[in-house]
Amino acid sequence: MKPEHDKQQRSLDRREFLIGASVLAVGVGVGAHPQRAAGAPPADPGEPVALPAVALGGQPHDLPVRQHAWTATLREDDLGNPISPRFDRLLFFDVRGRPTPAHARVLEAALRALERRYRWGPEGLLFTAGWAPAYFERALGVSSPIPPATGLSSFESPAIDDYQLCLHFACDDERRLAAVEAALLHGEPLQGVRGSLQITDALRWRETRTGFVGEGLAAAHQDVSGIPAGNPVTPQSPLFMGFKSGLRKNQATEDSVTIAEGRFAQGTTMQVSYMRLRLDGWYQGLSYGERVARMYSPETTPEQVAQFTTDAESEPNLINEAIQRDGVIGHSQSSALARRNGKPLIIRRDFNTVDGGHAGLHFVSVQRSIDDFVLTRNAMNASGAHLQNPAITDTANNGINEFIAVLRRANYILPSRASRSFPLLRGRAAALA
Repeated sequence: MKPEHDKQQRSLDRREFLIGASVLAVGVGVGAHPQRAAGAPPADPGEPVALPAVALGGQPHDLPVRQHAWTATLREDDLGNPISPRFDRLLFFDVRGRPTPAHARVLEAALRALERRYRWGPEGLLFTAGWAPAYFERALGVSSPIPPATGLSSFESPAIDDYQLCLHFACDDERRLAAVEAALLHGEPLQGVRGSLQITDALRWRETRTGFVGEGLAAAHQDVSGIPAGNPVTPQSPLFMGFKSGLRKNQATEDSVTIAEGRFAQGTTMQVSYMRLRLDGWYQGLSYGERVARMYSPETTPEQVAQFTTDAESEPNLINEAIQRDGVIGHSQSSALARRNGKPLIIRRDFNTVDGGHAGLHFVSVQRSIDDFVLTRNAMNASGAHLQNPAITDTANNGINEFIAVLRRANYILPSRASRSFPLLRGRAAALA
């Protein structure tokens, strides 16, 4: 256990970090990719806009009904754990003007062209279209099927994104993602596709966020603010904090996160957060064993971590002993308390970023209900631990909370593939028939 004045100093540093990060997030949207529509206001539904006629085109016959059906396409390691696509890109939009069936046709035509051009999978292209509460309430004037995002702990005050649509693209080729973005936003030709894929007649682009996950990528991008000098991120690390995520038994299944019935059957919900990382204390203030304790549990040893196969065992049943005896809680240890029948509630599809020149994490998760994400996030907070041991606060000695700051958050619903373009819009079905 470290001396008390060290704890107090880390707590002070943490408060300064959060205050500064929050001010920047509200003031200038820190964390945004340099490609951001400067000063673009939220869309006003207003009057319908004239849109060009587009040929809809067909789809490959073997595409899954679910947009979020990615897992079966992923490569696996020697132990059967899925390997995430190496690069991701989030594009955020508002609807331009009042939405009409022609809007749906413009978006759907572009997405179908991408499906025809690239095989469904990380070697080709994976993507989802998610719709926020603002789309349903402002553009359609109906009640949203999902709640707006909120802050979920006493130590965070994220700016809540007001975008209406999020397109999430992922594959193993970063240049492909850039080419797809250029085609959608600027009408740039896309090799192998006839005609324009530009969607900005129907949708106002507002922001792009980028990132990566996978062996070698975190190390290659570590020369940024938030990571200390000396190359502490090893070439084997898939993420900046140095540990694997996404082991098979630490992820929900796609079946378990799929909405079973109703208007959004075969869809799911998506949560997107931008987190700023400050890893000076992570790498310079903690030994490897102390990092293991905070990532997993104080009972977990570095030797055990090296032997993890399909599950990162973190002793959630021993959390009271960790609090009272060790004065340290593991991130996985507290998060594992949010399980249903012993199984996780969310699928993590997060990735690191250096957007804005800062080390960060775009935390993307899919889950059947936004409540499942909230339950998981609240478990991670371990907010009552200080009542048992004052050495643990909301951030100090409490998992990885000390080293992250949530700057932005938003909730979306991912309809089924057939309903992904302007869901619930009157007349869309006929326009896409």
